[in-house]
Amino acid sequence: MTNDEFLQSLKGLTDKWCDRRALRPLYSLLGGYFGLNGLTDGYAHLEVALKDVLAFSKADITEEERAEIKRLLVYTQAIVYRK
Repeated sequence: MTNDEFLQSLKGLTDKWCDRRALRPLYSLLGGYFGLNGLTDGYAHLEVALKDVLAFSKADITEEERAEIKRLLVYTQAIVYRK
C-alpha cells in the first residue's frame, strides 16, 4: 500500500461515516485523523484511534469497514514499529 492509497482509504472511511452520520466511529477516529502529521508520533496516535474504532464502534461499522480498518492498522504499525 502506498501512502496515497492509505490516505484515500482513510478519507473514504470518514466520508462513508459522515454520510451515514455514524458518530461513534467518527468520534473515535477524528482525533487521530487530524493528528496525522507524517511523523511517527502522528501515526501512533492514528493507530490508537483505529483500535478505538474497532473496540467501541462494533455495531456502527460494516464487516468491509472492519477489514479496511485492520488493513490500515497494518500500515500504521509498519510505520510506527518499523516492520
